[in-house]
Amino acid sequence: MKKTVTICLVLLMLLCIAPPACAEDGFSLIIATDLHYIAPALTDQGSFFTALTEGGDGKLMRYIEEITDAFLDEAAEQKPEAVLLTGDLTFNGALLSHSALAEKLRSLESAGIRVLVLPGNHDLDNPSAASFSGDGYTLVPSATAADFRRIYADFGFDEALSVDTDSLSYVAELGDGTRLLMLDFNTPHDPCGVSDTTLKWIEDRLADAKQAGQRILTAGHQNLFQQSMFRDGYVIRNAERLAVLFREYGVPLYLSGHLHIQHWKTEQGLTEIATSALSVSPCQYGILDVRGDKLHYETRETDVAAWMIEQGSENPDLLDFRTYAADYFDARNRRQTPEELGWFAYTEDEIARMTEYIINLNRAYFTGDLQDAAALDENGELRVLFERFPSLYTAYLISIRPDFGNDFRKWTN
Repeated sequence: MKKTVTICLVLLMLLCIAPPACAEDGFSLIIATDLHYIAPALTDQGSFFTALTEGGDGKLMRYIEEITDAFLDEAAEQKPEAVLLTGDLTFNGALLSHSALAEKLRSLESAGIRVLVLPGNHDLDNPSAASFSGDGYTLVPSATAADFRRIYADFGFDEALSVDTDSLSYVAELGDGTRLLMLDFNTPHDPCGVSDTTLKWIEDRLADAKQAGQRILTAGHQNLFQQSMFRDGYVIRNAERLAVLFREYGVPLYLSGHLHIQHWKTEQGLTEIATSALSVSPCQYGILDVRGDKLHYETRETDVAAWMIEQGSENPDLLDFRTYAADYFDARNRRQTPEELGWFAYTEDEIARMTEYIINLNRAYFTGDLQDAAALDENGELRVLFERFPSLYTAYLISIRPDFGNDFRKWTN
């Protein structure tokens, strides 16, 4: 009997001194990027706006309101430590779009979920900020850096441990002894770059976190590594200096967007994950689980159809949204003419086969699932066709081939 009582007392003491659940169990973050939200008051979805967006890069602007609402509802249900929005929050930087989006984000804060935001290249001082009506448009005020910080004060800035004086970069403290550097590379004086002042601020904040014995994660809009055929305007100038700093201070992960593709790349122990655009099929976001030193990331598609069913919608596009979104994404390629593509010397049959190949490969590339990409051209016949008369698409395909066989929707350190 005494032995039983002693064991119970020991167990009770261990429970009393055990670390809190969050420290033991870790936490999760939801990462979304490139929402490209536009306030409903700024478009009537008329002929000009429709032509503008259909001629673009596949952003589902007709239903961006529904995509955004469905995503926020899903995020609230999952109860992460925080939701990170890493830039291009708006379609064209319109002040009204930022204000409308901020009001939506308050629903997450009301549910006890922190929201941390950054601007992207579309969000500040955008000369194309406009409202759209019928067959025309009217320019409207764009947000400045001061506007952005004021509008999103509750979403990272007011509770930051430190805010840079030369950009909208700041430090957020998360659970489980983690600090997150939210890094802005969209200043008017150095777009897609990082100034010496900001580099010094970053190094000082990394040193602070290391001295405090805290884990450091980083996030921004533009890319740290070249993850596609595109570099200028995508990879941060001075990225090499940033990478050296990150490695020196033991940063394992940088989260970005901007490319619209789902991709990750690891160089010398440092990984960058580029989350695909929420506004482009298949409307994915990322979930990062942090458990001690283990990090696990995977994507999830926003279930717009399920959310619309709950809202009682009868819109067939929205009730079968996955199909609608994929078809809309494919239509970009179907609309292009052989002349636009530089495919002058091919037969109609060859052009049809090449177009279907590009469509299927693009779906896989933007989703991040290239595991079966090689099977799309199993005998190499299409490769021969594309290389017969080199064009931009030839270079594009060559840049993707090294990624064949990989699944960029998941990553674990």
